[in-house]
Amino acid sequence: MKKITGIVILAIVLVICSLAMTGAKQFTDGVYRGESRSKYTAEPYWGQVTIEIKNDNVTLLSFQILDKEKNEVFGPDYERHFKDNPEYITQCRNEVKGIKAYTDAFLKTGTIGKIDAITGATWSYNIFRDALNTALDKARNK
Repeated sequence: MKKITGIVILAIVLVICSLAMTGAKQFTDGVYRGESRSKYTAEPYWGQVTIEIKNDNVTLLSFQILDKEKNEVFGPDYERHFKDNPEYITQCRNEVKGIKAYTDAFLKTGTIGKIDAITGATWSYNIFRDALNTALDKARNK
């Protein structure tokens, strides 16, 4: 009987501990930065994400793509580098839309898993996702 009581008490303690752990914070409050080129390692473009974590939530998020060769932020006027290539101009415009859309979508949903890549803006999605994951990994309690 004592053996069964001991096993029951141990089981209760394990359940309580596991419930307590599920309420544990996933992230440490602070500001974190992540950079990534994703799979585009032959290109000079780096995604740069800055996040602020408070109470296990991302409360601030900024994302930009930097052309480290030209030391220039990829933005609406970046298409000037492709003035003779309408296809690249369209691509630049799609990616600029993606940069804003992905940032807004993450702040709304709180998870990268619920964000769909925009057609024509997969490049910026991949760079965003990987730079964000780098920043989140730095914030994660381990």
